[in-house]
Amino acid sequence: MSKKKNNNKIQENPLKLQAKHKRDYLSRLKMVCDNLVGRGWFELIPAVDLDSIYEKRYPSLTVNRAPDATIDVNRWQIYRKTLSELLGAPAFDVTEQSIPLKTMLSEGLTLIHFVSMMAEKRFPRSEELRAVFKPFLITTNGYYSYIADQFAFLLFLMDVRSGNFQDGFLHADRTQTNIGKVPATPNTIIVHLYKPIISNVTIKGSKREVVAVNRFVPKGISLQVKFRPSAIGLQSAADDPLPVYIQRHALHRLDERLGLKSNNVHSHLFFSLYEQPVNYVLGNSCTLIEFNMYEYKVGYLLTTMHDDKLVIRSFLFLTNDGTPEGRKLRALTGLTKIDKKYLDIDKLSTFTAYRIHEDAQLDAIFREAGCGSLLDARNLQAIAAEYTPDRKKTALHKFFGTDQNI
Repeated sequence: MSKKKNNNKIQENPLKLQAKHKRDYLSRLKMVCDNLVGRGWFELIPAVDLDSIYEKRYPSLTVNRAPDATIDVNRWQIYRKTLSELLGAPAFDVTEQSIPLKTMLSEGLTLIHFVSMMAEKRFPRSEELRAVFKPFLITTNGYYSYIADQFAFLLFLMDVRSGNFQDGFLHADRTQTNIGKVPATPNTIIVHLYKPIISNVTIKGSKREVVAVNRFVPKGISLQVKFRPSAIGLQSAADDPLPVYIQRHALHRLDERLGLKSNNVHSHLFFSLYEQPVNYVLGNSCTLIEFNMYEYKVGYLLTTMHDDKLVIRSFLFLTNDGTPEGRKLRALTGLTKIDKKYLDIDKLSTFTAYRIHEDAQLDAIFREAGCGSLLDARNLQAIAAEYTPDRKKTALHKFFGTDQNI
């Protein structure tokens, strides 16, 4: 029976299939027109022009890997699914109905470009049609620019969420889409994979692998984080800007001690340092660069200078003994490094699980130690790598010797 159905499909009249495809396409085109400028305007376009629009239509928006990009199958499937969902979101609300962004970037652009480029008085009332479409035309700095910006921002978000210094970064190139271009293109988002730039430095007599703190932009250009040593409290004869690298060990500590998705953390590492002024605290033969996840101070990047490089050698969580806040917390409470580890307040994921902000006494202690930002950083749990069960505050009260008003 299944064979019979398959044979019927094969024998279906190709002319009927083509006619159906055209009807469906023009139906979507009408939906776009109705939502942009209202009902009744689409019907003004003569059949001969609709035929021309159909023949010169832009292909549906697609997503393809660059020919040289070897991307893990599972990673690629997740990327495509996520991007497809984002492209299915409305481009903007015009009337009661919304136009999916992916439809706007194919049928929508086809219609807008046709109206933008059509000759004067092409057909009866064509100038009225052009006038009503004016806010959306390619030459108008209005909705068209908004769509372009929305598309660019969406792909930027995909770039930020789709890579790390372990597996490499995915980058979506939109130059082969039809936004801003009238002649038809493949209308394809090309996804590139840029692998981390690896180098080696000798630290205390041992060769260590380090990764450039950089980010790739269109055409494969690498933006590299650099600092003058003096800008972070270090001394150098020349004081020329030096590239910043991060040791594998430091990446592991960053992921472990924050417990957040590495894609978000590693991307933010770049953006928080690239051409940005930073706060630092001088340490013993090193500098501690303040590290913030968005507006929350969460720790320090322990950094040293090695010949022509600045190397982030570890990440210290804010409560760790090696930080000013960690030392003050120890002075206030007597907590040792082992105690902090036992209580699980040496990592953001488990620190947040105590919900210390709900307890006035505990809240006051941590704020006095300078760890107030961690009490507010509970919002970062939205990008937690995994679920962390709540911790009981009684353990902290026991170590602190405070009364329990719970």
